[in-house]
Amino acid sequence: MSGYTQLTPEWQEWIIENLARGCQAQTLVQTMIEKGFDAMFANAVVFHFSSSPVSREPLSRAEDQK
Repeated sequence: MSGYTQLTPEWQEWIIENLARGCQAQTLVQTMIEKGFDAMFANAVVFHFSSSPVSREPLSRAEDQK
């Protein structure tokens, strides 16, 4: 079963804020899957934001800086 494969700015902020609060990445992934996101997409996006401090910027801002 496939799910959502795009993030709204609100979801991006939710991920960033929860990682900054110290929430476990797998907990965020599980919540996203429960809310209808594709499992592979949720894992990739959370990894993106948790892999480095620069990646914690919303995707649109990070792309603008390239």
